[in-house]
Amino acid sequence: MDGHAKKFLHHWRKKYIKTWQILLFLALALTSTIFFLRQNNLKMVELRNQVVQADKQGGDIAGALKKLNTHVFAHMNTQIVRPIELVNTYNREAQVAIIAANSGSGRDIYAEATAACERRGVPLSSIAQCAADFAVTNNPSTGPQQIKLPDKNLFIHTFATPLWTADLAGFSLIITGVVFVWLGLRLIEYVLVRIIVRNRLTNGF
Repeated sequence: MDGHAKKFLHHWRKKYIKTWQILLFLALALTSTIFFLRQNNLKMVELRNQVVQADKQGGDIAGALKKLNTHVFAHMNTQIVRPIELVNTYNREAQVAIIAANSGSGRDIYAEATAACERRGVPLSSIAQCAADFAVTNNPSTGPQQIKLPDKNLFIHTFATPLWTADLAGFSLIITGVVFVWLGLRLIEYVLVRIIVRNRLTNGF
């Protein structure tokens, strides 16, 4: 390699940020992106568990759902694969309807119904309908039209997660993408510089 080529390469290398520095930026950006995406997902799991717990204990379900929805809508990597079914809340609402329909019977028809359904191995998600059927069958004074169970669809909640959000994970992802493209351009530039130097050596200038 002659003096002109060495001088050209030295000038090119001195002018730019080193490639190893770009690789370091990429590693830091990628680590930050993974960390923030994981934090978003962990927070989603925590809030989802709060909804499940509120459903079991009869707590502030509306408040728990609102917090979960707000987090999922505003953060990446918070997809909830399966809809959340508020089975316990639905059963409590169904219990009120069954008890009201059998209020004049002098019997705790709901307790009898749930005990009978549990003995038959009916799952929790279907016990309300089983109890309603039992109440109709075992209390002649109660007609099917008197027991109106709640709409199950009102107790099933789905959540939509955006592809990108303006949070730490979203901005880290953009930075990672920019640095990745920067590294790609640097590699292309490196190849082009080598070609230019080789042509200069070949042509003698």
